[in-house]
Amino acid sequence: MLRSLGVFSDFELELFDQNIEIKTVEKNEILLAEGEISKSVFFIKTGALFQVQKIDEEEKITDLNIQGDWVFNFDSLTNQIPSNIIIKAFAKSEVVELKLESLHKLISVSQNFLQLNKIFSSLSAKIHIYDSNLNPSEKYIYLLSNKPQVIKIFPLNMIASYLKMRQETLSRVRANVIF
Repeated sequence: MLRSLGVFSDFELELFDQNIEIKTVEKNEILLAEGEISKSVFFIKTGALFQVQKIDEEEKITDLNIQGDWVFNFDSLTNQIPSNIIIKAFAKSEVVELKLESLHKLISVSQNFLQLNKIFSSLSAKIHIYDSNLNPSEKYIYLLSNKPQVIKIFPLNMIASYLKMRQETLSRVRANVIF
C-alpha cells in the first residue's frame, strides 16, 4: 500500500505501521457521517465502500471505492469543515485508517511522508467523469478502462447514479458498448 506511493525506508514503513489502525467495517457501517468533520483517510484492504450525498432528499452516489482505493472526503478533510457526503461500507471490508493528526506527525518526522499527497490524486477519475462533457457511453467506457472491478462489485442502480445517468440509460449503453 505505502510502496505504491513512493520510496520509504524500513524505519519509515515501521513508523507508518505504528500510526495506522486496521479496522473491520460491516456492511452499511458508516465511516464518515454527513455533518461530521473528516479526520482520516482510509485505504481499502478488502471489500468495497461508497460515498453518497443527499441532494433534494434523494441520495446520489458520488464515488464507488474498491480494494486498493484510498477513500476520504477531500473538502471536509483539507478544510476541516462538516462533510456533505456519507462514506459507507457496501460490503464487509477491512480498511486501514490514517488519521490526519498521524499524517502530520509522520511528515514532521520525515519529509519523505510528503509523498502521501499522491493519495489525493485518486480524485482525478471522479473529477474526469463529473467535470468532462462525456456522453453516457464515454462515461461507461472510461469507468471500464479505469476501474473495471466496479462493474463486477456494485449493482447497476449505484453505477448509474455514480455516472449521473438513469439506470435505463446505463442498460442501453451496456448493450451497445463493445469493449
